[in-house]
Amino acid sequence: MSEDIIDHETQISAQSEQLLQRQQMLQDEARQVLEELDLVALLSKGGVLRKTGSSVLGLMVWRDIDLAVSSPGLSITRAYEVMHPLLTHPRVTQVRYFHQSDHFKEDDMDERLFFMVYYHLYEQAEWKIDISFWLGEGLHPEPVHEAVEQQLTPETRLTILQIKTAWYQLPAYRTTVASTDIYDAVLQHGVRTLAEFDQYLIQRGKPPRA
Repeated sequence: MSEDIIDHETQISAQSEQLLQRQQMLQDEARQVLEELDLVALLSKGGVLRKTGSSVLGLMVWRDIDLAVSSPGLSITRAYEVMHPLLTHPRVTQVRYFHQSDHFKEDDMDERLFFMVYYHLYEQAEWKIDISFWLGEGLHPEPVHEAVEQQLTPETRLTILQIKTAWYQLPAYRTTVASTDIYDAVLQHGVRTLAEFDQYLIQRGKPPRA
């Protein structure tokens, strides 16, 4: 094996290790955020709490936590009572609220009261915490989370981290291209490279990387 091939493989191995180390660092920070804000106890006052998304799946590339609370019939007033400790926390810099129920509900979504909370764990470490109070009866289903959780392997986890790292700061990410596109491409369609993901997007009428 030539020295050039060895050097290339060593570089790839080092990059992969950096991705995994950063993912673990972010996951550890996410646990710290949950503990510092006592979010499990706090949000459980509104219903049955479930932690979902990349902070649970080990697919983190940026500071984002997804929390789902099954809260049949929860009123807006009660939701704000539950959220009050976050709304008044000195390190919470911004809270955005979306009333997505009744005639404000999006056509393709179940009814919910949705809060986006921005929290500074420490300087230059702003976390976005997405909190959904799902208003339908019973436990709100999370089929995408469950499917990803069941199908992940060490290889596909690394591939997803590589693609998300290349995409998460692009303007199209979380607008026309979502993490669910990456999960579907890798887990259901065998995508393994950024070029293959570009082709996956083009075939679905979505923009590839500029």
